[in-house]
Amino acid sequence: MYVHRKYSQFLLSQQGKRIGAVCLIYLLAGTSYLHSIENNGRGTKAIGMANAFVAVSDNLWAINYNPAGLTQVTGIECSAFIIPNQFGLPELRTTALAAAVPFSFATFALKAEKFGFDLYKETEVGMAFALKLDQNISGGLSLNLDRLDIARYGSTQNVILNGGILAYALKSVKVGFNFNNMMGATVGKLGEKIPQLFALGACWSPLDDLLLSLEMEKDIRYPASIKWGMEQIVFDVLAFHAGVANNPEKYSAGITVKYSFFEFGYAGYSHLDLGWTHQIEISFKLDD
Repeated sequence: MYVHRKYSQFLLSQQGKRIGAVCLIYLLAGTSYLHSIENNGRGTKAIGMANAFVAVSDNLWAINYNPAGLTQVTGIECSAFIIPNQFGLPELRTTALAAAVPFSFATFALKAEKFGFDLYKETEVGMAFALKLDQNISGGLSLNLDRLDIARYGSTQNVILNGGILAYALKSVKVGFNFNNMMGATVGKLGEKIPQLFALGACWSPLDDLLLSLEMEKDIRYPASIKWGMEQIVFDVLAFHAGVANNPEKYSAGITVKYSFFEFGYAGYSHLDLGWTHQIEISFKLDD
């Protein structure tokens, strides 16, 4: 009993949490699944909709989900996004900044992200552009520089190219497609392949203040994930989001509050084994 109590106290200590985080990181990295676990999306609207966002992509975080969606940005947008402690571990912390600026001929966006702590850290900077290919069709590309640092093992860098298409099938229906890691970039001396993901989805607005989205995402090495999300807008100042997904099973919800040029967003998702994770976002939008 005494040994068990001392062990429990250790797990609750800061050192115990750090060791637990390191064990989780190396376990996931060893199964080539860390990127899929860590990268649960950016932006509280998308996360609240269970990341069923490839056909929505109507804010600056389209840079992550489908760069073609950047053509829907009508004014300058800036956003700061944070996951304080993923799965309750402050070592699994994510911060991200992004900005998008539309021009008459195309829309451009930049982002910077950081995940992890001193023993394991991922950083990424990226840029993207999107333009209209036709009245109802947009295309976009994003180019990201990823850096991975592991204590005592060194670091590595990779350039990753992503591309997407967004089209209006009907006035209230959009379809989207995105392909992550188009060039098949790898990491490390053993050439471990960075996940290549295909996402195909559709969204429908049966009412002006209601949005429904359905998406299939497929890592070429693993079974497909099906995602469903919805957004309900109330009086143009509040938006509620909810969604579900499988592989892994996930439930999510969120809220966005608008005031003048500013937006505050909160979202969370629940992992069946690892619990609830919180996300916070503060955005500035200056529409034309």
